[in-house]
Amino acid sequence: MIQVNLLPPEHRASTGTPVVRFVAIVGGVVLVVGASCAYAYTHFIQLARVREVEALRQEEATSKDAQRDRSLALQAELTEYEQRRKAIQTINRKRILWSRKLDQFFDVVTGRDAPYNAWLEELEVPTQLATNRRTGGALSGPADGGEMKFTGFLAMESANEALAQNGAFYKAMTGDPDTSKQTSEFFADFQAISNPTVEIVDRQSRENLTPPVVAAIRYGLKLKPRTPEAAKPGR
Repeated sequence: MIQVNLLPPEHRASTGTPVVRFVAIVGGVVLVVGASCAYAYTHFIQLARVREVEALRQEEATSKDAQRDRSLALQAELTEYEQRRKAIQTINRKRILWSRKLDQFFDVVTGRDAPYNAWLEELEVPTQLATNRRTGGALSGPADGGEMKFTGFLAMESANEALAQNGAFYKAMTGDPDTSKQTSEFFADFQAISNPTVEIVDRQSRENLTPPVVAAIRYGLKLKPRTPEAAKPGR
């Protein structure tokens, strides 16, 4: 049988929302709210933490980069100073400290209670800080570090004392390494003596002197080559 409700709509009884539609609506609302909460949590909490950690790591990276650059700059500076130090040490090894060397030499010349009476007339030292040359040609002899030359006089009572005084002066200057196998501190930087001469001065061409006999002496002392291997520490 077919039933027809002829009452106007406003007088009809209201019908409820179907259960399936209601569940779907509630589920949609729950999903939207859950998604909104998840987005808010991720965006405003987790993402903020990640950004904070990122900023901290970025700051640490910037600090490490600055430290690295500073370390590299210090290393470069240290390398430069090390090269300078080696250069200075090389120069020091290759030079003679003439102030001390001449003090030692003058102590020999003016030695107290020495068996000779000597004084200098002229002294010549190499002008170069360090030389490494060969005398008389590139292949004529061993390398040397230049030559110190000087002339002077020995005063004595008789001409017979000339050889003895000159020998005593030679021994005081060198330490007589050929005989005693010992080298004086002054002669330690030299390798040989060339052309030592002693000659009695003509009395007629000079005024009367005391002591009455004078002998002229001439020496040439060849320096050792100044190389790092041959140089002594502290020179």
